[in-house]
Amino acid sequence: MRILKSLVAVSCALMAVAVFATATPAKAQDEPHYLQALSELRSARDYIQWDKGQFNGARRHAVDEINKAIDEIKHAAWDDGKNTMFAPPNAQGPGWMPLHQAQKWLLEANKHIQQGVDTPANTGLRDRAFAHVEEARHTLAALLESGAQ
Repeated sequence: MRILKSLVAVSCALMAVAVFATATPAKAQDEPHYLQALSELRSARDYIQWDKGQFNGARRHAVDEINKAIDEIKHAAWDDGKNTMFAPPNAQGPGWMPLHQAQKWLLEANKHIQQGVDTPANTGLRDRAFAHVEEARHTLAALLESGAQ
């Protein structure tokens, strides 16, 4: 009889663990839009910083805007329960025409930011991040029009 009680107690404990484990799903990385945007913003920043050239002021402004967007996206991701340490790695190498590559990464980041969920906990963070990325894109567009590579 004692063995039966022990088995019942163990099975109840296991069922309780199973219920609690399924009640808190590991959903932290289910919607990777913010994490993907972080990776793309970091890649764009790397491309802009790769070659300082003669356009330091405008490049610095673009990098500052990207950094502000990264901060906003990190906060939005944290509020959604995502671990920003597990964002995909940055793109490797400066490549050819780094400012064009940076423009490409900023456009991709904008797409992922727009797909991210703007929960009540992070209301406005997504929109502010989008505005910062747009400012960086406009700065890079002006640089490219002025003949920068």
